[in-house]
Amino acid sequence: MRPTRRGYGLALVTLVAIAMGAQFGARSLDALVVPAIAALAVGAAQVYRRTEPSVVRSHPLPGFPGETRTVTLTVKSNLSCDVHERVGPGLRAPDADAQLPEGTEYEYDVELLDRGERTLGPATVSQRDTLGLVSHATDSARTTPVLVYPAVRPITDRAAFSGLVERAGSRDRDAFDRLREYSSSDSLRDINWKASARRADAEFVVTEFAAEDEGGISVVCEAEPGHGDAMASAAASVAVYLLNADLVVDVAAPDGVVDEGRGDEQRDAVLGLLARTDAGEVSDAQRDRADVHVVAGPDGTRVAVDGVEHPFEGLVDAERAPYTTPSRTEVVA
Repeated sequence: MRPTRRGYGLALVTLVAIAMGAQFGARSLDALVVPAIAALAVGAAQVYRRTEPSVVRSHPLPGFPGETRTVTLTVKSNLSCDVHERVGPGLRAPDADAQLPEGTEYEYDVELLDRGERTLGPATVSQRDTLGLVSHATDSARTTPVLVYPAVRPITDRAAFSGLVERAGSRDRDAFDRLREYSSSDSLRDINWKASARRADAEFVVTEFAAEDEGGISVVCEAEPGHGDAMASAAASVAVYLLNADLVVDVAAPDGVVDEGRGDEQRDAVLGLLARTDAGEVSDAQRDRADVHVVAGPDGTRVAVDGVEHPFEGLVDAERAPYTTPSRTEVVA
């Protein structure tokens, strides 16, 4: 518990008045001194009898650099209070602090600046008496993580990936393999009616198609120290491009792997890994099985597709807007 600036000012005026009264015997100063002391005493009593404040912060959804998230801070307090919200590196929130009348909530916008797992909080709640003379600061221990994805740039040179995409695509029912006799386990749609009609024994025959490629596309990335952001951005751009084509993708990075999968959940898992990973190397086994190999270093970022190297800048269009997060509902932390 401590006086506020206003409290310090009132205390200083009171001390001056007491000193003047002692020196000059001015009884009229009692009209100032007594109420001032009473106000400070009442304020101290109010703050002493305060209830401990609590802070609940909404959990911002992950996003990309340059995007903004709205955060709701709910503060429970039986006194008016000032809230100071700490904002970690990689984020910017110029309006995160607030003055609140007792328990209430407020919103502020936080801008996502740099890739990584960032932090909001803890918040400091300074409760004050009715006149604003005495306050007590309480630090809320709770922090909230904010995940900032790497920048994802649109792939425009699709020819570089065409062979890879075709090989990993879904089953092609035009890829004829052979004819064979029908069995009870076969689907009726596989019966070749024209060929069956030409058979003398009147037995059905089915068309057997070439088996689809069950394997996914392996994206492997690594970087020299200081080039982790470039690595993550290139790998994320390639992975999102392939996932948007509804392909099965797995990713290996210096700090972890995401097993093969497809769809929105796989995209989120891949972006989450690439948001957190640092520069470094992968294992020889991971490097050997890569369909796409991303390497970032002081000479730039290169993407090898099926062994053919491309400068990453040549695969993307710098003038097109980067990938953004689909709108989803935020949750309370």
